[in-house]
Amino acid sequence: MSNNHVLHVIRNEWAKTLKSKSQLLLLLLTPFLTILFISWGLDYVITQTETYHATVYFQNEEQLTAAQIATRDYPYFSQVVGGDPKKDVTEGKTDCALVVSDTAIYLYYDSEILSSANCLKDASDLGDALCFAFEGEEIFLDMKEFMPERNMVDLSSKEDILNSFLDRMSGLIGMLIFLTMASNALSLASGSVTGEKERHTFDTLVICPAPLRKILLGKTIVLMMEIFLSGLVGVITAILSFRIWSSEYFSTIVELTGGDLSWIPLLILLLMSVTLVTTAVFTTISSAFSTTRKASLFSSAGMVLISIGSMVPTFTKNEAVKFFPVANWSIAIKSICRGQGDVYAIGTAFIISVLIFALGLILSSVLWERTNE
Repeated sequence: MSNNHVLHVIRNEWAKTLKSKSQLLLLLLTPFLTILFISWGLDYVITQTETYHATVYFQNEEQLTAAQIATRDYPYFSQVVGGDPKKDVTEGKTDCALVVSDTAIYLYYDSEILSSANCLKDASDLGDALCFAFEGEEIFLDMKEFMPERNMVDLSSKEDILNSFLDRMSGLIGMLIFLTMASNALSLASGSVTGEKERHTFDTLVICPAPLRKILLGKTIVLMMEIFLSGLVGVITAILSFRIWSSEYFSTIVELTGGDLSWIPLLILLLMSVTLVTTAVFTTISSAFSTTRKASLFSSAGMVLISIGSMVPTFTKNEAVKFFPVANWSIAIKSICRGQGDVYAIGTAFIISVLIFALGLILSSVLWERTNE
């Protein structure tokens, strides 16, 4: 009978969610728009640091013609005659400017605007090449043959390049997914758990044949489903945006995993761990207060806790981190993307999250009944 009571509460609570169209839409749109925009922004920043647009300013057409042999090896440098290089740099129209005068070549840039590390190096090399080019084509070709060719060779493997990219992406994207889950959990838990007192419906629950802890269990399960749905939308959005804006890295992941789909259950297990911990934290906080205002105020501490948990790997290299839910997110994501998903570590973190959830449910039951006496 008690199981029937729990199922009845679950059906009622889920029906409330479906009836509240605006809340359901917000539940889905918040992670979708947040992750979509931030992933695009991160990709834009990374692209800006790897590419640039620079300009060479000549005094006349003769200089421009003489420089063609040198500038053809530098596709990111456009050439103009005249113009105001200082103004163009300060207004962000060009990343840096090489200005050719009668006696010297000047390099202008703004360190507060310049984002590419390669820009200044290439500008310096082009400046040297221009010096020889203006002496004549023969001298330029002789010096080019005499001078050793400078090439940059990246010795890092595909896995190293991918790890560097994932270090920048997974931590921040993961934290944003957690925060959207926590934000939804905050409002949902306050309305479902604490709201019973404010709506003066708790007395009705007391006279129900089911124990209050069973009613809370039903509410918590629905809350967990809603939080999981929110996180799942965030994860799917991250994968899609990753595929659209970072196709090269996405192809590397497909290559490393060999097209194996075993990462899907691992990712779901990882997301379930976060869902269980988040549900436990915000259900406990909501159960401890009789008004949603107080619950919301103290829920900020829960959001801070979730955020700090997701950033733990940046503070320590201890291997034990991969066994703890939330903290293991970026580590687990990197192992999954390399095709080396650590089933034991992810499974252990899931078991710990189940224990945290059970402890949170027990504590919530005690606090909910005591708060509403």
